[in-house]
Amino acid sequence: MRFEKNYTYRKATKSDIDVMTDLLFLLYNAERQAPDLSRDELLTGNEQMLTDTTQVFFLAFDGEKAVGVSHGALRREYVNGANDGLTGYLEAIYVLPEYRKIGVAAELVKITEGWAAQNSCREMASDCLLDNTDSYNFHKRIGYKETERCIFFLKTLDSQKYEICPIDDDIRRKIQPILDATWGAPYLAINGKLWDSRTMPGFAAVCGNEVLGYLLYEFHSGVCEIMVLESMTQNIGIASTLIERVKQAAKENSINKVIVQTSNDNTHAFRFYQRCGFAIREVRLGAMDAARQIKPSIPLIGEEGIPLRDEIEFETTV
Repeated sequence: MRFEKNYTYRKATKSDIDVMTDLLFLLYNAERQAPDLSRDELLTGNEQMLTDTTQVFFLAFDGEKAVGVSHGALRREYVNGANDGLTGYLEAIYVLPEYRKIGVAAELVKITEGWAAQNSCREMASDCLLDNTDSYNFHKRIGYKETERCIFFLKTLDSQKYEICPIDDDIRRKIQPILDATWGAPYLAINGKLWDSRTMPGFAAVCGNEVLGYLLYEFHSGVCEIMVLESMTQNIGIASTLIERVKQAAKENSINKVIVQTSNDNTHAFRFYQRCGFAIREVRLGAMDAARQIKPSIPLIGEEGIPLRDEIEFETTV
């Protein structure tokens, strides 16, 4: 336990969940950082994160009264302005108004930075809203430098209703140019073999005359393999619905395993497939180098500047 004046600081435990959540709720709701977040939702999230070794919370106390909280995390994905590798991230910092500008927040950040350093982080990142000048000035005072400014935009769209259809000749004529542009050719180099996408069976999400997403698959070696999955309209469940449809097709053909491959740069796919119930089955180191022997057009660099080297195979049962 550390001391500064009459304040004490310590790592939060399960017994602190309520007071910790109360302080963070003031940050996210009262200070309008996430005004639609309910306390129950925040409490549930905090309970999960307290069991996650990549997350940490520290509390500041004035006697028995909790007056501040910090939330730190270890991030392996890209962090703006940081070098490659594991990066500490200050997810949240909040101190009751009457305890500000006396060093409590700075001490909480310092403790959180120490935790990140102990977990092999060489850098610590953070963020604040563009109009939060108090937070901006605080970060500058304690040694953080600005890396980039960004404004997010949002537009409400009419909900698109779609149906899942087997891919016929008309749908294939619509999706094939998209697929060819994405993959650089109609041929796919997967697991050391060239596959012709023009002959693969599949399903498409269709709204009127528009194709919103599609999935191509093959039955081989006793498994159903997803060869291509693409959603042109995000956040309305198209990709996950297509996966459920191909699982049904596999089951109808007495196949109980579905697999899918992705390259080592596609971290978004890692998270998505695991949310859909897939688990990592195999990591094939150097597989992308081998794939270039049969399809030289495969680039050397993938998403976010990551070298394309390996294939990761996911599987799920049906």
